[in-house]
Amino acid sequence: MRVDDKNREGAVEDQPENSVSFSEQKTIIKALMRPRTNRDDYHTMSREQQVNLIRLRTGHNRLNAHMNRKFKLAPSPTCACGQEDQTAEHILQRCPLLDEERKEVWPSPTPLQTKLYGSRQELEKTTTFITSAGLIV
Repeated sequence: MRVDDKNREGAVEDQPENSVSFSEQKTIIKALMRPRTNRDDYHTMSREQQVNLIRLRTGHNRLNAHMNRKFKLAPSPTCACGQEDQTAEHILQRCPLLDEERKEVWPSPTPLQTKLYGSRQELEKTTTFITSAGLIV
């Protein structure tokens, strides 16, 4: 008996008993590789809405705070209201210049977490607010 034959025999003996056929394995692999059919609220929105939300969530946006600190493209990080830096939290929660638009979209106080990560209805309210306020994020 040659060395190659001994190696093959040893390899066969060392293999665990496989109760799943090749076609079943193939089906399992295909099922795992198939794209998900159920999508979360964020992924059912339009591309423009998704872009606005992800920019607000990450802070990588066109608001003064980011444009001034990161790129020096804004003269100051301060909002036009003059009260604090123009961040996503400021415009969504506290900016006095956007009070009317905010109250139209959210009549009662709503936490920032809900505005950025809530249900599809809440996410659409956020993108509607950004559009109605005339902001480019």
